[in-house]
Amino acid sequence: MIKNDNIIKKIRKSRGVSQKELGHLIGSQSMISRIENNQSSPTDYNLQEICQILNIPIREYFDATFGKKKQFSPNKICFRTCIYQTR
Repeated sequence: MIKNDNIIKKIRKSRGVSQKELGHLIGSQSMISRIENNQSSPTDYNLQEICQILNIPIREYFDATFGKKKQFSPNKICFRTCIYQTR
């Protein structure tokens, strides 16, 4: 299982998005909770969806997850409201 070091949680909170809102967009709040608490790993599809909704470049997510030199800055990128509002 990939330990995400709460990257998703940090980004989600910095965007002002609740677990319930994100869960509604990709499946369920409990799924988001399990992912954020390292109790399960997201599927490739769910990870892609989460990154797209929160506007996280997937490469930066993996770089931050696996400890590359470049660390993700949650304040660099804005929440994609167009995706959130249309679903």
